Amino acid sequence: MKAALLSASFGGGHRQAARALRAALEAEGGCDCVEADYLRFIPAWEREPVTLTYAFWLRYWPAAYRWFYHWSNRPSEPKLIAETFSKAGLAGVIRFLGRTRPDAVVASYATVAAVAHRARRTSGQAFLNTLVVTDFRAHRHWARPEADLIFAAFPETAEDLVHHGVDPERVRVTGIPILPAFSALPDRSALRRRLGFDERPVVLLTSGGAGAYRSYERVLRVLLSLELPMQLVTFNPHHNGTHEEERGRMRWIRTGLRDDFPEWMGAADWIVGKAGGLTASEALALGVPMVVFDPIPGQEEGNAQFLEERGAAVWIRQGRELRSRLARLIPDEARRAEMAAAARALGRPDAAQAIARALLQAEAR
Repeated sequence: MKAALLSASFGGGHRQAARALRAALEAEGGCDCVEADYLRFIPAWEREPVTLTYAFWLRYWPAAYRWFYHWSNRPSEPKLIAETFSKAGLAGVIRFLGRTRPDAVVASYATVAAVAHRARRTSGQAFLNTLVVTDFRAHRHWARPEADLIFAAFPETAEDLVHHGVDPERVRVTGIPILPAFSALPDRSALRRRLGFDERPVVLLTSGGAGAYRSYERVLRVLLSLELPMQLVTFNPHHNGTHEEERGRMRWIRTGLRDDFPEWMGAADWIVGKAGGLTASEALALGVPMVVFDPIPGQEEGNAQFLEERGAAVWIRQGRELRSRLARLIPDEARRAEMAAAARALGRPDAAQAIARALLQAEAR
């Protein structure tokens, strides 16, 4: 099978999902896979205003993005916006697919499924057109009728897609694909020994796949101010090497983005940060509870609410509560164990393999 994996460099989640699927497809069937960033196919004059506006909204005006997210999540969205889904970057996608001649296009970004379908109709090229939803709740933009198959994280995600008009026969509930490393780790105690952690709780502050967590510095200041025995691990894409220091009863370990990140997550007691679909799926697979603060409006708020309702996360909505609630949660071993069990029950460490097998079966028909 030859597969074209098309993601988008909005954050890191779409690309991480594509990487996970590539690994699974190659392991399952010796797939000849090629990856590409869909945004590269859109001319700069058309791409830059969208990406810059998105970045501006998330950093400086999140309320505007929240409004747009909910406003566009309805059938009455103007046709002009909906039509954009099937045209942006079309010429570049046609050229790419003409060069690669895939048996299947696997998109981890909603727009790609619409553009790939139009490219298929325009060029006459035949391929399986599929879409992987990387959020726990599906916005209407994920409900692409052009996709032959859509892979959803949970039954509730699938229900959202069907509510938005997708044929239920085209939906598969698989989980969000994560790298195989997350399902091949030693147990937590072995990981803690390997990484040199002591008995104090291990708290990971994540910055998101692209290192773009808006409240990273604010949360870091609060964590550093806590007078708790704990081991705080921070990841910064601009940080070289690993440095650690003892600050009172706290041990602070600072490091950059790491290839062995799954091991650090597997050794953790708590993950603190926003609620990206990939990071949250990794945490669920490892049974690590999350503390969410200031998630991206719209999709990550949906993820946070989903996790909180099922007991796998705590969503702190008010900044004035951040310090007091972290101070109570981090040392609470009973609460941590309860939330860890809830997280593990939701986890789908085999999601990438399930999608790979479904793709290979569909392509073989």
